[in-house]
Amino acid sequence: MVSRRDFLRTVGTGTGGWFLGVPLPGLWRRAAGAAEPRADLPILVVLELTGGNDGLNTVVPHADDVYHKSRPTLRIEPDKVLKLDDRVGLHPSLKELHQLWESGDLAVVQGVGYPNPDRSHFRSMEIWQTGLLGPAPPAGWLGRVADADPALRTCHVGRQAVPMAVRGRKAVPQALASVAEYRLAPGAGLVGLDMAGGPSNPVLDQVRRQFAAARELSDRLAKIPAGPGASESSSETLEGRLATIRRLIEADSPFRISYTTQEGFDTHAAQRYTHLDLLRKVSQGVAGFLKDLKTSRLNNRVVVLVFSEFGRRLKENASGGTDHGTAAPVLLAGTPVKGGLIGPPPDLSRLDDGGDPRFTTDFRDVYAALLRRWLAVDPELILGRRDGGLALIERM
Repeated sequence: MVSRRDFLRTVGTGTGGWFLGVPLPGLWRRAAGAAEPRADLPILVVLELTGGNDGLNTVVPHADDVYHKSRPTLRIEPDKVLKLDDRVGLHPSLKELHQLWESGDLAVVQGVGYPNPDRSHFRSMEIWQTGLLGPAPPAGWLGRVADADPALRTCHVGRQAVPMAVRGRKAVPQALASVAEYRLAPGAGLVGLDMAGGPSNPVLDQVRRQFAAARELSDRLAKIPAGPGASESSSETLEGRLATIRRLIEADSPFRISYTTQEGFDTHAAQRYTHLDLLRKVSQGVAGFLKDLKTSRLNNRVVVLVFSEFGRRLKENASGGTDHGTAAPVLLAGTPVKGGLIGPPPDLSRLDDGGDPRFTTDFRDVYAALLRRWLAVDPELILGRRDGGLALIERM
């Protein structure tokens, strides 16, 4: 009989000739990640807008004269804004998200930030991804969620390094650029171990079950089309990455938390058209993702959180761009979301010492509400004592 120590030594060295068809590390990662899913549990998808999204041109304070005077070339004129109320509205390139707003499936949390804000990309992203203001722990806020509840498995979709947000102390996130990387090679198997009548051992029996689940998931993924504009290996576009997440959901994968990014929001120069294009990609990508889930009748299970590490300065700079700021809006989209505006619009007549709008909602309270009301996790275990009472989720 193979002992646990001998088995793990074999796995660690790749010797012994048991695993054929795919490289050992990839096979083990796929097999270990294929726990038994449950098709009725809630799913959180996080979209990070990397670089510091200009919140004032995303949720536009169209009725504020200070905004218009501070941005002579970058301001969005009131007649172009997609109105949310008589004070704020969405950038005109966010028309698909505005349609979600009109159907009650978009919440806009205004003025989100944290005390003593840091305008460094690295430090501010570290704060948002760990959910803590002090020294960074060795795990992110979603990784600690997976540590607390192993059923809340995490997955990062993209070619970038796995973000701190989904790294746990014990829980290891799945990382893939596309569905193609999850597919098992033809003929892959556990030679000598996946045959009936093989040696009985608790460790080997667990590997057999995990590998069988991985193979079943691979087969289910192969039957789900990538969708228009996305291919089997698509990872270069936000649309493609969200299509990968959608296929994992439709294939009933074990991943309850998925994370991806859209880069390019560090708009120090020539912002006007760059930002327009980025917001258009976000709007079309998120709305298309949710529309496809509605077609497959899975929309009631999914909430999308959209955030950036900070906003931009109120005043445009001499290069037709904006510099690093602080508070900015956070968006939540999906059928379970309680749509509407949360928190007051930025008070542009009362700026902080750096000339930025003051935050009015702590980002940790957004996280706490999602943990408590959507993922059914006690936020104090992850974030310390937080209220968690923001009304973000309506339909369970």
